[in-house]
Amino acid sequence: MSTDTPNQVAKKATQSGALKRKSLTLIGIAGSTDALRALIMLPSGKVVTARMGERSSVGHVMGINETTVVLVRGGKEITLQMPN
Repeated sequence: MSTDTPNQVAKKATQSGALKRKSLTLIGIAGSTDALRALIMLPSGKVVTARMGERSSVGHVMGINETTVVLVRGGKEITLQMPN
């Protein structure tokens, strides 16, 4: 089985510029409805997992749903949305 992605598939699956590299970027939500986790990419490119109520390098996680994460970071509320 080949691991190469055909060009036509790669073009359809890739969105140029969808991820903002100069700020926190929500790249995924995982888990069951009562235990959602957010995958957040830092400006450095490192990806961290954040859970509801957790305090981490991304801030204090105040809320997570299927498409959005609400953080308090530096005293300011920040809402991250999944890229379109």
